[in-house]
Amino acid sequence: MRHRMWNLGVDPVVIPNGLSSDDFLPPDRVALSKLRHHLAGRLVLTKVARWDPDKRWLLAVDTTAELKRRGLRPLLIARGGVEAHGAEVMSRAAASGLRLVERFPPGCRDMNLVDGLVNLGDVDMVNLRCVLGSDSRRMLFRASAAVLANSGHEPFGLVGLEAMAAGGLACVGGTGEDYAIPGWNALVLQTSDPGELVRILERLRRNRLEERAIRRRAQATARRYLWREVVRRHMLSLLPAGAALAHAW
Repeated sequence: MRHRMWNLGVDPVVIPNGLSSDDFLPPDRVALSKLRHHLAGRLVLTKVARWDPDKRWLLAVDTTAELKRRGLRPLLIARGGVEAHGAEVMSRAAASGLRLVERFPPGCRDMNLVDGLVNLGDVDMVNLRCVLGSDSRRMLFRASAAVLANSGHEPFGLVGLEAMAAGGLACVGGTGEDYAIPGWNALVLQTSDPGELVRILERLRRNRLEERAIRRRAQATARRYLWREVVRRHMLSLLPAGAALAHAW
């Protein structure tokens, strides 16, 4: 994006997105424990994004279908938007042999969300039709085997960083997210092959210590993107007497 703006005669200042301290609040322990109990034995993937082709929803569906073919009992928890591409995603899921349900938990908050995800049986994909509160997003991110935040084009990828702050395992695309280091604090997909993520998840299921280490490093990385840190590193030096302000900050 910066190079595109240079071509327009604009010399931009690049400032990353940031997180609030609330993004690091632990989810409700009782609700999280209940959610994990109900989803025990499932390989849970969560994706929260607009229904947009660039968000790689079809790849998420294809990956879920491949995990199912390998007998790994995946469950894709999807929260999309109002865009027309959602219908194409649902059609792809049905054509791939996935069993799909829609759930309308009131408010999508903590226990309401948990209650909306019980008795799923052999369901492979849940389409959540409600607005997810920040507390419920953190709970889903923490409980998931991976949070699918990969896009075809992503200037920054805030959802991936939010997942990392919540203690989740963020899966982003190879689109230049500065905070993501492949296999160290995040999963970074390089191709459109569903087998790529499947192989990564299979490896992590065999090595829980590696998975937990990635989650710990991810949360530590996310703390570098608290707005306080973003302002100190990227903005104060642009102001008059910024160096002194940055030191005082």
